[in-house]
Amino acid sequence: MPPLLKAVRQFVEADSAGFFWVDSHGDMTSLYAERLLPTPAMQLYFERYYESGESSFRRVFRQRVQGIEPVIAVSPSVASERSPFYNEVFRPLDAHHVLYGIVKEQGHAIGQLSLYRPKSAQPFSLTQRAELSSIIRYVAHGVSHRVQRRGNAVDFHDTEDDAVFLVGGDGSIRQLAATAQKLLALATQGKIGPDSTLNGIDAAARPVLRRLAKRLRKVLAGETVGPPSLILQNSWGRFVLRAYTIGDASSGEDSSIVINIKRQEPMLLKFVEALNGFDLPPQQREIAVGLARGSSNREIAQTMGIGANTVAYHVKQLFQRLDTHDRQQLINKVMSESR
Repeated sequence: MPPLLKAVRQFVEADSAGFFWVDSHGDMTSLYAERLLPTPAMQLYFERYYESGESSFRRVFRQRVQGIEPVIAVSPSVASERSPFYNEVFRPLDAHHVLYGIVKEQGHAIGQLSLYRPKSAQPFSLTQRAELSSIIRYVAHGVSHRVQRRGNAVDFHDTEDDAVFLVGGDGSIRQLAATAQKLLALATQGKIGPDSTLNGIDAAARPVLRRLAKRLRKVLAGETVGPPSLILQNSWGRFVLRAYTIGDASSGEDSSIVINIKRQEPMLLKFVEALNGFDLPPQQREIAVGLARGSSNREIAQTMGIGANTVAYHVKQLFQRLDTHDRQQLINKVMSESR
């Protein structure tokens, strides 16, 4: 989802974006947003507005699904700007102008894509509505597509998703800012939704954070153990958590511990993004991705429905275009564009 939202914003200019997954009843099951409300404001939204009257997520989402247009643009009226809902939810996100796109799979709504602009920017135009409408089916493919896992190991790289937060020696959360809240919810709950309040995240994350705190205490006591770090992995990527003491603080359960959490993505995603720096035909792009995935020429041919000789020809063309001589050189050349 992070690289997908970034790609959409490059196509339809916006300040930030988010995606909301829904079930068959129109209830939100998870969300991912480039900007997330602070923990108290997020809890306030789900407690006060999520199921309430005019701001009910389910009611508004169903109205958009039943509408004629798959994409609509909304800017608040002067009266709406004075409402508590606008000031407690939209203003902190600097989301004055919004472009909503309903994403469907086989005729059924599976989620909502939202693009945001600040008040100082221009409202979304009819042209930009049309631009988002033209790619909404590809967004659906990106959201619903499930890539088969291969048996070989997957290389990961660090993303810009990096945050720190404060816990007690017993693993209880003491301080959690918005970015850390988002990452910890994704790492331990695998989603962001109505139960991603501070209490919900604390309950889901405490066993993990308690193990980290215990390992840190052993390190400080001089025991021979591994580093005070843990790795969690799910469909959102790999999350690396590391524990640190604060100054000369004690190592007991009353002490405070800093946790650094960093999200990593499969290297293949970075490779695909870096391919944008090369002017390659679509078929050669797909073959390059197959090479980076570790597929043989025959496997690439079967996946693409073309002949093995055609794949071999395009591989040679790729080597010539990128001035490389083998797969690894090609991968290194493409990845160097991302640095």
